[in-house]
Amino acid sequence: TCQKELLAANVKLTTPPVSRLRLQSIVPTGSKGDRITGARVTFSFTVEPSDCNTWGTIHGGCVFTICNAAGKIATAVVANGAKNIVSTDLTTNYLAGVTVGSTVVVEIECLRTTKSIGFLRGSIKDDKDTLCYVC
Repeated sequence: TCQKELLAANVKLTTPPVSRLRLQSIVPTGSKGDRITGARVTFSFTVEPSDCNTWGTIHGGCVFTICNAAGKIATAVVANGAKNIVSTDLTTNYLAGVTVGSTVVVEIECLRTTKSIGFLRGSIKDDKDTLCYVC
């Protein structure tokens, strides 16, 4: 329930494709005293036809949206729920396409935060554990 509250407080969950992200885990990756300084958040996501381009693979806008939303959640974990931290730069590398019906694993790690920016890295892998997108 705490994880669902965190998600609801930081990301508009009704917006496709974000509404279909399924939280798998939240793992702290660093700490200083009793404060979390890094966290890895993992989701699963099943690709639907509306997520795809004319070639039948997930389109770039969908990949970007998923990475951005998952990054916001990872940042909120590290920033203790802060909502005023924004995305300023997101680069996405497309390595392999993912087709309709595939279930992917989205993993985003918040490396650290400042007062207004979170530093993130992430990946999307297909059901065969192939690295498909890096963000």
